[in-house]
Amino acid sequence: MANKINQKEISWEPASHEDPEDPGVLKKVIVKRDDVDEKSKLMMVNLCKVPVEKTHKLHSHQTMEEIFYFTNGRGEVTIDDETIIVGSGDRIIVPAKSEHQIKNIGDVDLEYFGLGIALD
Repeated sequence: MANKINQKEISWEPASHEDPEDPGVLKKVIVKRDDVDEKSKLMMVNLCKVPVEKTHKLHSHQTMEEIFYFTNGRGEVTIDDETIIVGSGDRIIVPAKSEHQIKNIGDVDLEYFGLGIALD
């Protein structure tokens, strides 16, 4: 059975690790863990944006790696002690347990897709 959604029908919300009153990153949940087969390692697919001059909270995930695919803007991704400049078309993999943070260093929203993959 097809389970179609359109991201335009989903509201932006602060990411779970953010201050709800002043979030550094907003997300639209495109796929939730409960949407896929229980054997799947896919945890989520989110459409995300870091507004101009914002940085999302430094955090880590103990049992999940994340893949970020950037579609718009310019940013800095810090993973543990390494900082990488990213822009449209770039892909970054954040290993589980790595502290990471994304900062918008451009003049438009930094937009990306975030995919979470559970570890065994």
